[in-house]
Amino acid sequence: MKPTAPDIYVVDGNITLFYGLHSDDFKKDILHSSLLAQLTANSTPDTWFADYKKTLNNLFWALKSFENRTIKKEPSSFLSLAKIGLSSALQEEQLQQLGHAFSIIKQLPDDSPIIKAVLNKIQRKNAPVAHPGSLIPGEKTTFTISTLLTIVCENKTTLSFHLSFKTSRAVDITILDQEISQRAILDDPETVLWTTHLQEDKYEGVRNRVTGKLGSTVNTHLFHIDPATPIHSMKG
Repeated sequence: MKPTAPDIYVVDGNITLFYGLHSDDFKKDILHSSLLAQLTANSTPDTWFADYKKTLNNLFWALKSFENRTIKKEPSSFLSLAKIGLSSALQEEQLQQLGHAFSIIKQLPDDSPIIKAVLNKIQRKNAPVAHPGSLIPGEKTTFTISTLLTIVCENKTTLSFHLSFKTSRAVDITILDQEISQRAILDDPETVLWTTHLQEDKYEGVRNRVTGKLGSTVNTHLFHIDPATPIHSMKG
């Protein structure tokens, strides 16, 4: 029997999962504040996660813990690396639910706007560089894989897991749970686990300002995945 999938959203191309039952208002507060922070950080890709955190600190995502980690290079998928990085924070059943959520996303049609959003976000083509010793410039192209997974637990603790590494080739949606070769991975993956909780009473004072700044982006950059009818944006 497959584990029950958490509630799945894609926020500006990054995956957000809600475990357990939460009110619609609480979900909206998490999703809207995260979306605003992501859109704000997009202008500074080299310091994206730091800028994302800075915005959410100002929106009352209160710090509980912070952990940097380097994972030794080996054949890897997003799921295998997330399981390593989240093993101290999630139980085995919750990690299985994570895999089930990824499989649901992978089953979307190739032309789904959700798949396009995830792939546009997860990788960035780097400027080509020459092979060492080569006289031909621009011989080698690499890609930076960088993605954020947000998990909201049943007790409202929020786990923000950021992963980044470089590859020698572009990836497709199968990277969610199918390993790419060790040869294709060019460096040791770097992960960050940022654990927070939303101070809801304080956030109430900035909610309308966040909604106003987002405007129509909640219709174009925020998707809810329903396994029965999987493609629709989240409005409101």
